[in-house]
Amino acid sequence: EWEHIWTKTWQLVTRVDDFEEPGSFFVHELGRESFLFVMGDDGQIRGFYNVCQHRGNRLCITDSGILNEFTCPFHGWQWHTDGSLKHVAAPEFFRQFDNGIPQEELALPPVKVDSWGGWLFFNMDLDACPLREYFGEIGTHLETYEFEKWHLIDHQTFEWDGNWKHAVDAFNESYHFAALHPDMIQFGEGHDIPIELWGIHSRMLNWNRTVSEVVEDRETLTPLRAYMMGDRSDKEGGTPDCAAKDVHLLEIRRRREIQNESYLPLKQMNDEQLVHQYHYTFFPNTTFTQTPEGGAVFRYRPHASDPAKCYYDFFIVRHLPPDAPRTERPPHKIHRHAPGSDYADAFAGTFDPILANVLAQDGSNMPTMQAGVASDSFKGMILSDQEVRLRHFHRTIDDFIAGRVDTRNLLPLDHSLV
Repeated sequence: EWEHIWTKTWQLVTRVDDFEEPGSFFVHELGRESFLFVMGDDGQIRGFYNVCQHRGNRLCITDSGILNEFTCPFHGWQWHTDGSLKHVAAPEFFRQFDNGIPQEELALPPVKVDSWGGWLFFNMDLDACPLREYFGEIGTHLETYEFEKWHLIDHQTFEWDGNWKHAVDAFNESYHFAALHPDMIQFGEGHDIPIELWGIHSRMLNWNRTVSEVVEDRETLTPLRAYMMGDRSDKEGGTPDCAAKDVHLLEIRRRREIQNESYLPLKQMNDEQLVHQYHYTFFPNTTFTQTPEGGAVFRYRPHASDPAKCYYDFFIVRHLPPDAPRTERPPHKIHRHAPGSDYADAFAGTFDPILANVLAQDGSNMPTMQAGVASDSFKGMILSDQEVRLRHFHRTIDDFIAGRVDTRNLLPLDHSLV
C-alpha cells in the first residue's frame, strides 16, 4: 500500500488560509513520513520531506508557526523557506566539501503541492497528474459549494484501534444506520440511498430532514426531530409545520425563495444540494460531506508502525456570512482510544453532541472489526448493494497494488474501474 498507493495519490494537508504570511509553516504526518509545508517570500506554498539532509533528523519538530528559516536542532544546519540550503555548521570539517558545498544535492527533497477549494494537497510523486485532473468530473460537483470561502472552525484527530481501511469502510455506506445509529434514522434516511462510482472515487446521497423508511412512525415531529430538522443557522426558519418525513421538501421550497438574497450559493445548486448531504470519497482517504452552510471533511491515515491502528481526522468547516468575524478554533488534539463520552468533549462548542455521539458509535467498531477479521473463521466480506462503495474501494486498492492503474493519468489499464 505504501509503495503503490500512498506515494502515488493526492493527500489532504490543511486549509490554504493557514498560511497567512511568508514563513508560515505546517507539519503533516502520513504513515512513517513527516512533511513540511511553508509559504515562501514569493507567496508560494511549497512542500518538503521534513528531514535534515545531514544526519536524517526530523528538521522541524514544531507543528506550525512562522519562521524565516528552518534550523535542525541537532547540529544547526539551516534551510531557507524555499527548501534551499542556507547554512552548514563548520563546513571545514567536511572533506567532501573542499571543492564547494553541493547546494542542489543538499536542498530539502520536495513533494508536489496543489490546492483546490481552499484546501492544500500534496503528492509524493513529482510526476503526478494535476489535482483537478485527479479529482476528475466528480471534483467539479463540489465546486458548486464554493469551498474557498469556507472557514475551518475545528480539527480533531482520533487514534483508533483498527486498520485505516476499516475506518474508510465505516463511513462509505449507510446500511449500518438502523443498527448502529438509532437516533440518526429519526432525522435522516440511510436506507436504499443513491450511490455512484466515478473512476477511482465514489459518492452517495444521504437524505436530511426526513425520517427513515425503516421507522414505523414517520409523521410525528418529536423533540429530537424538530431540533435536528430545524435550520439552526437561520432562526427565521422556524418550526416545520408538516409531517416529519416531508420537512426536507418544505426546506427546499424555503431556500429557493431566499436564494437571490442569501450569501450561500443556493442559486447554483440543485434541489438535493439545498438540503441533503452528498458524501464524496476521493481515493484513497479523503471524504467531503456537506450542506450549503457547512459540513465535515474526514481523513483516514495509516499509523506509522502498527497496521492495526489508524488516525481518523475530522475537520469541521462552515460557510459563514461575509461579515461574520472569524473565531479562534480550538487547539488540535490527538485523542487516543477515546471512549464515547470524549467525542462531545473534543468538539465542545463546534459540533452538535448528538452528531458527536454518532462518531463515537462508528469509532466503537474499530477494535472489534480489527479483531474479528483476523479470526480463522472469517472467510471475507459479504456485501450488499448498499455496500457497493466498499467493493469498489477494495477493488481499487487491488488494482493500484497490481499496477493496473496508470497513476499519472488515472486511466484503468484493464478498464476494471469503469
